[in-house]
Amino acid sequence: MSKILDVGCSNNKIKNAIGIDLDPSSQADIIHNLDVFPWPINDSEFDTVYCQHIFEHLKYPEAAIKEIYRITKNKGRIIIECPHFSSHGAYTNFHHRYFFTYDLMNKLVKLINYKPIKKRITFYKTFRFFGIHFLANKFPLNYERFWTYIFPAENIHFELEIIK
Repeated sequence: MSKILDVGCSNNKIKNAIGIDLDPSSQADIIHNLDVFPWPINDSEFDTVYCQHIFEHLKYPEAAIKEIYRITKNKGRIIIECPHFSSHGAYTNFHHRYFFTYDLMNKLVKLINYKPIKKRITFYKTFRFFGIHFLANKFPLNYERFWTYIFPAENIHFELEIIK
């Protein structure tokens, strides 16, 4: 059975996962400040690490990605999702410290050794219907430079296989 970690799980912890979160009223199994390193987790302990809407909250995303790499097994998966900077959701929370572009997320994950499984910008239904998602993901840097304010995205979603 694979071992799953839900980083910043809050009260929406993934089924059968171990959760880590700062909030003692959350569903976390491990209460810990994610900006304090190292996390109380052994090296190469998890097969899959989910980071859903957490990186935008962290003070030290560079240290966090290295920590996530440390606790993930070789050939394990890291799944990252955060609001795209053009998303309305990126600005609806006072606790968001960072606003990610596809390029910035790429720079962040280049701090670790991985094989890309999936990297994409997601869109609200209307823009998926018109094919904007296809063009934006085929040419993400051009999309962010020229079209993002006309066709705002929803999230950035990366799935990575760890290489150690």
